[in-house]
Amino acid sequence: MPITFDRRICCDLNETISREWLITNGLGGYAAGTVSGVLTRMQHGLLVVPIEQKAPPQLLLAKIDEEAVFDQRTYYLGTNEYRDGTLSPAGFVHLEAFRLEEGFPVFLYRIGGLDGVMLEKRIWMIPGQHTTCIQYRLSRNHEQRSLGSESERVRVATSASGSTSPPVYQRTYLRYRALDQHILELTLLPFSAYRPFDCPQIGHNDWHFQVEVHHSSEQQPGAASASWSGGQLLFPRGVTGCTIRASQDAQPYHLFIVGHPDSQPLFIPTGVWYWHFLRRVDRDAGRPAVDDLYLPGVFRARLWPDEEATLTIVATTEDPALLTLTPNYLALAYRRSIEQQRALLQPQRYFGEGGETSHRLQVLPLTGTTNPQREGEEFLHLLVQAGDRFLVRQRPARLVSLGHGPYGRPLADQEAERFSILSTFYGLEEYTRDALIALPGLMLATGRFDECRRLLRGLARHFKQGLLPDRLPRTGQRLNETDYCNVDVTLWYLYALDHYFRFSSDEELIAELYQRLAESLLWYLEGTLHGIQVDPHDGLLRSASAHQALTWMNAYLNGSPVTPRTGKAVEVNALWYHALALMEEWSALVRGRGGNTYLSGRFQELRQRCEEGFQRFWYAEGRYLYDVLDGPSGHDPSLRPNQLLAISLRHTALVPVHRLEVLEQVTRHLLTPYGLRTLAPHDPAYRGRLGRSSDEQRQALYQGSVWTWLIGPYIEALLKLDGRNRGEEPNHGNATPLGQEYIWRQGLRALEPFLHELGQNMLGMISGVFDGDPPHHAGYQAASASGVAELLRIYSYLAQAGAGHLVPALSV
Repeated sequence: MPITFDRRICCDLNETISREWLITNGLGGYAAGTVSGVLTRMQHGLLVVPIEQKAPPQLLLAKIDEEAVFDQRTYYLGTNEYRDGTLSPAGFVHLEAFRLEEGFPVFLYRIGGLDGVMLEKRIWMIPGQHTTCIQYRLSRNHEQRSLGSESERVRVATSASGSTSPPVYQRTYLRYRALDQHILELTLLPFSAYRPFDCPQIGHNDWHFQVEVHHSSEQQPGAASASWSGGQLLFPRGVTGCTIRASQDAQPYHLFIVGHPDSQPLFIPTGVWYWHFLRRVDRDAGRPAVDDLYLPGVFRARLWPDEEATLTIVATTEDPALLTLTPNYLALAYRRSIEQQRALLQPQRYFGEGGETSHRLQVLPLTGTTNPQREGEEFLHLLVQAGDRFLVRQRPARLVSLGHGPYGRPLADQEAERFSILSTFYGLEEYTRDALIALPGLMLATGRFDECRRLLRGLARHFKQGLLPDRLPRTGQRLNETDYCNVDVTLWYLYALDHYFRFSSDEELIAELYQRLAESLLWYLEGTLHGIQVDPHDGLLRSASAHQALTWMNAYLNGSPVTPRTGKAVEVNALWYHALALMEEWSALVRGRGGNTYLSGRFQELRQRCEEGFQRFWYAEGRYLYDVLDGPSGHDPSLRPNQLLAISLRHTALVPVHRLEVLEQVTRHLLTPYGLRTLAPHDPAYRGRLGRSSDEQRQALYQGSVWTWLIGPYIEALLKLDGRNRGEEPNHGNATPLGQEYIWRQGLRALEPFLHELGQNMLGMISGVFDGDPPHHAGYQAASASGVAELLRIYSYLAQAGAGHLVPALSV
């Protein structure tokens, strides 16, 4: 199921303007836009990167519009929407086809009718660099395969730093020039910015960016990189560009065009503002929606049909003196990016308890599709690529004193790389709870054990009075008490650590963290911030701050929680019981290694008391669990999905006799094709539509909207009640007529709607929130780490649970 659109879709603005693409570089930078070319969000852009001393990330290059002159006619390929609703130009009408190639967008434009040419544009980021490449290639109409894969046709003539092949270029170019046909004159307009990625830029005529032009030298084509000459950058023939500073003290960034010398690339400074671009998604949400962009200049070059004749715009914040700017190197860079995406599905090696071993994902056939095996493989492939986009490796801070300008080198003993998980696109926040929920799917199901270990160790440095912060600080920021407004993140930490330990058997990390975890749970027992404390009467964990939202349902409106859950929340206490049971297990492990476990008896006592008290959650009239006990208005009988954790976690306190009834009520009232509703539709407080404005979205977020990540606990609970939970005893007291294979297939079938979703909205990604009412339109979260992660985790879980069924499964 490659994500591909033909002309029927591409020429329909309503179809293409709502479909977004996203690529990332693994460092917190990204590029994003729509298939139509219209930027519909403030966060869209071709180069969005974190910059030292700047928070949040900065938008530097917003977009590039193309003007192509062919056969004495000009074709405007860009599409822009302005404040008054005008579309100018409307280049989407020339878009013949679009596809994602291993996650990278590829556009194909028809120019000149039947005897004309096809202009192909592809966009990618170089992994581990804040660099975006936008490449153009021309072919004749009858030569163009249907958007053939670049990865299948790239042919690199020499090594990465080798030279191009001038005779080949000359033959093709001179032939077309002699015939005076099929040569395209291309003008590229790089619309630039220097603003926070989620805020508009307001231009004015007194503000002009500083633009330094870099010209080609008289070298022969093929020099490997730029060189310095008296402080001036010199480039090989066929390469030119500029360095841009929005102001004197702003971070510089660079735009280059790389082609063959016969392309005669030029950069012509202009220095003009373009006003009042509309961002329709922000307009609909009631946010500032008008943006001004700066055009520092235009690139001009010629292009002709040839497999190896390309023009590439390179936008980067990297040191230009270290860049290799040749067509061959860029072709190799793209091929490596493709290979890296494919390698995500290869077996991951790590050192486990018995030495080096490997981890591989299994392909499950999606039986509800026309080609179950192929669709199952494509589904897994897209999910793994989607998960990778949320993982961030933060480079150590660079020291200005160790290099020229901002391009210093880190000391050998500087702080090591830090791994983190972005919660959403385009939020770009590192919410700790979201990261811990996502960790098993994004890191463990895909075999990233070393990164997972480092992330868990890094988080452990931030405990304060038993709590972990709501989010991790950006570089240079400090945490304070207001960052610790939650009741459950520490409990989710133990949940994630348990998953890591069961994958890796890393007893050393458990022993290292044991004392810190024990102290954290004692803080819960004795009382910590926000009135969080264990009730000695029933052993349940409560919070007493009526004006704060301390659980995952934490939306605010006008300063007050939309979903107040003061008291003893059901999922918090399911996690509390689970944490106590884990500490019992780990106490025995640490004791066996000679460690101090004087609290182990205390944990057993607390777990037993919590198990007894947890039965108070049973709501006999509704045959499910109360959402909150002992709140300001007593017990809350709202039917919500939070109670799923009482039956899905590895250690559960709820007595077996009630578990199936809970699952039946959740299935009947909350289950949808894209996850679970946060409130039953029959509840008077239910809101079935997210709405467009930010206020409407906050009101609906936890009052009926569907959350994708909840499908994970649901399917896990479904399989657990069949007794197939990795060796746990079956719950025969809840025996049902449904056979094991039928229940397993039910779990697998629950994943199939997401195959279709991968081709909608943000392509190759899964939205985190949907409307509660059919047809369940996706909400404001373009992509969610926890949603993608839970699909990956459950996919892996189903692969293990289904090993005994008569269903073919392939290793990838």
